[in-house]
Amino acid sequence: MPVRSQPIVSLVIALCLLVTGCAPKQAGTSPTTTASTLVTTPSPSATPASTPSFATNWTGTPDDRSPTWDAGLDPASEYGLHLRKGLDPVLQPTTLVLDAEDAGRITEVTITNSKLCMSDVPTHPMCEFAITFNALPAGIAVGSVLNSGITKATPNGLLVKVTAIDGLRVTAMQATLTDALVQGEFWVEKAFNPDQLRAKPTLAPGVTIVKRTTSGLHKSLPGMSPLFDQLTLPGELSIDTEPVSGVHLSGSLDFGAGCGLDAGVGGSDIAWMEIGCHAWEATSLTVESTRDGAVSEEHFLLGYFPLAAFPIPIGPLVVVIIVDIQVTADLSGNVHVGLTYSASERADVRGALKFSIGNGLDHDGGVEVSGSSKGGGLKQDASVTALARAALRISAYGVLGVGVGADASLGLVGGPSQNPRWRIIGNSGIFVEMFLGFLGFELTAYIKYHLKKDFQIASGGNAPPKLTIIWPLGGEVITLGGLLPRKVEAKASDPEDGALPVQWTDTADGVTVQGVAPQSLPFTKVGQHTLTVVAVDSDGARVEKSVTVTVKKPGVTLSLRLLRANGSEFNGPPSGPAGSTLLVDAVVTSASFDPPSCAGLAWTASNATLKTDGSCRAKVTLGQPGTATISASLTDAYGTPASGSVTTHVAAAPVVITPEFLGIDVMARGGHLSEGDQLLGSDSVELSVTYLNQAEAKVTPTYSWTYTVAGQPPVAMPGGRELITSTRSYTPSSPWGQTVTFTVVIKDAATKAILTTREFTVRWQSLPK
Repeated sequence: MPVRSQPIVSLVIALCLLVTGCAPKQAGTSPTTTASTLVTTPSPSATPASTPSFATNWTGTPDDRSPTWDAGLDPASEYGLHLRKGLDPVLQPTTLVLDAEDAGRITEVTITNSKLCMSDVPTHPMCEFAITFNALPAGIAVGSVLNSGITKATPNGLLVKVTAIDGLRVTAMQATLTDALVQGEFWVEKAFNPDQLRAKPTLAPGVTIVKRTTSGLHKSLPGMSPLFDQLTLPGELSIDTEPVSGVHLSGSLDFGAGCGLDAGVGGSDIAWMEIGCHAWEATSLTVESTRDGAVSEEHFLLGYFPLAAFPIPIGPLVVVIIVDIQVTADLSGNVHVGLTYSASERADVRGALKFSIGNGLDHDGGVEVSGSSKGGGLKQDASVTALARAALRISAYGVLGVGVGADASLGLVGGPSQNPRWRIIGNSGIFVEMFLGFLGFELTAYIKYHLKKDFQIASGGNAPPKLTIIWPLGGEVITLGGLLPRKVEAKASDPEDGALPVQWTDTADGVTVQGVAPQSLPFTKVGQHTLTVVAVDSDGARVEKSVTVTVKKPGVTLSLRLLRANGSEFNGPPSGPAGSTLLVDAVVTSASFDPPSCAGLAWTASNATLKTDGSCRAKVTLGQPGTATISASLTDAYGTPASGSVTTHVAAAPVVITPEFLGIDVMARGGHLSEGDQLLGSDSVELSVTYLNQAEAKVTPTYSWTYTVAGQPPVAMPGGRELITSTRSYTPSSPWGQTVTFTVVIKDAATKAILTTREFTVRWQSLPK
């Protein structure tokens, strides 16, 4: 049963006894006397709509409680309230407590903005009043706080702040205890009994009160103390009504509840409020239908019981408390001709909520439920829910303040085409809420203790679970060692048990895994794998499916690429003169997450000599004029071989030997960088230029290095006197990314002529911030 947050279900608890204003009703009226107003229960705030507001919400589970709740409890409190702070009442200088004579001068009290201030929205304006006197009391002035207890003129009390005076007509706004008190506290746990009704109960057609018997449903509730039965319905309600045309609801409902209140202003916490309540409910319902079709959610009144009001003095200030019980029922779902089911349910619930400016929100509560079926039957598929709910409501000055309520819902789902044919389910819970307005803000504190899942009361027959395989499907091809291997996934559900764990068995690898979430299978053997998927419910009903997949090796390829000595690519077929040096790069690709390393390459060369440092790059010195061939091969971890080769033309050696240099070679993280590669953070690089044919060219070089960070002037990179190989290193000054161009100018040491210039640009990406 979904939790509803609107009137009665959310049990609006706006205690006007703390810092929230308490608006009186119009003289001569009693609170909430019609079905329409009962369904829409007002919860005015003491804070103007223009002020900031925030809400503190907490959802409890059965028997859940705050770890700090037990500190400072009063052992004499039946409802678990905390110890009183002991603040003596001190009135504000502007507070004027009306005696019976002054209150008797009031001829009329009207709430001029009742539609706004008594709405159910979380933030709304304070109630405004027009009060007419036949003679103004002495001392009344703009800014005065008027207070009155129960009198003929103010049957529900009065606490307002005067905003204007026009002759005998006074305009006022509802006040708070901080308006009326410098400090003060009240603490009350009051016992009521059904004989204290202040008016005749309002009952819906078909609802009657029968005398409670010792064999009543409420007598067998677990853990219920007889002392708790302080405030109950006058008797068990007998229900025999047709809330929706063609749908008949019958049965009984019994309810009892009690609450304790503690609140005050002043002291170390400035303001605080606490409510502790305990309620039980016993419901027996039967639903019958003579119609077909969907039932829109129906909410209707079963009974309203107004109890006696009572005043609480805080020194000379008087707070008036009004108590009533309201019983409602809901109906929703799809019904059909011939639908009939019945069941009983019991709930014992408790809830407590405390808020203080110094210590914030604290909570305590729990739910204990049970239920039994009295039989059910269906001729067609249907789903219908009936709910009975009772709420104890406590108001101050006629405005809804604090409350506690329990509900019990009974649902029927199923039909002849379903298995099981039918299930009767139930749920139960308690709700507590309050509003606080203080120092320019409004706080809405709300807790609910409710069973998170419906519990099954009874069922007819048992259906096997439903099983759906999501991945892999039949015929799927799975690659060994693939990137981020996907988990096998299936969903199994059961009408009685809900989601079920799924068991996977791979017969090829001999592996079994189980769980509700996706699972990992190793898929280690190449070839076909038959996967068996099984789900079993709590009654032993079993469903099994199989799927066949193929596991293959990832495969590997190897290709070679020839480059000039400076690292640039050839525009056409590669070639070079005899004795010159070329570079050859190996490119390894694989579908495996961990492709084979270039350290495993086996190199061979024809009409050339080859040097390798274990990386993916080798240096080749060409032999005699003609053709040279370079080859490489490797084998991956799965035994799959790969090879590649490349051929180049070898021209005759030139008569005049020109000095030849290997382009700037950049090493980082153990590998060679190519133009356009990027590094991360502040990775260091090693740069080198190699003189390839010094013995043949017989020219002595000098090396001049610089680096340029984008947008800045070049910076020299000093080094020693070098002949064959010139090296430099560089580390970025910060990890936040930069682009650097490295340049080396090589000159003839004797003539100072430039032999060649090399450049290489490296980009560093910023580390994640």
